[in-house]
Amino acid sequence: MPNDDDECATYGAPPPGCAYFPRAFDDAFLERIDAAREAAPVSLASQNMAAERRFIRDAQLAEDICAAMPARASVDVVCSDVRFIDYDAGGFILPHVDGVRVCEATGVTTDASVLVFLTTVPPGEGGETEFLVDVNSGDEDGVLFSVRPTRGAMVIFDHACAHVGRCVGMYPKILLRLDVKRKST
Repeated sequence: MPNDDDECATYGAPPPGCAYFPRAFDDAFLERIDAAREAAPVSLASQNMAAERRFIRDAQLAEDICAAMPARASVDVVCSDVRFIDYDAGGFILPHVDGVRVCEATGVTTDASVLVFLTTVPPGEGGETEFLVDVNSGDEDGVLFSVRPTRGAMVIFDHACAHVGRCVGMYPKILLRLDVKRKST
């Protein structure tokens, strides 16, 4: 059932290790992220997606993103290797789990992934990121939690959490994808 507190941008309940923040970043900070994306070259190297990716290594940007994140996200380090993913009409990513990374700048091993949505996709236009029971359960019965892209929203989840990026309709889905280390509890 849709959640009323975030303008129906989510459905279901986040699985363990996953948290959603509907308004994680303000417009001024998002404009800075947009500028970094525009300056990054496009890489077409993708195996499990129909999308364009842009990679940059920027330790200062990673530190600034970490400082701007909601405190409740409990992020200790953002890896300096950041990437942008641009899904045009028909773009998607197959069910998968994310891999662990070692940050080049800090030597820290990551344990979670973050998606920061840079565009809003209207209801009914696809592009949802759906968290699944496992990578083989991509049908509706296997969906635990669904997030519709909304500019400024953020979702953080354990690297091992299975997820899928649903096919995008007419509105592009653009996001910032980060690898992070959570604070020890």
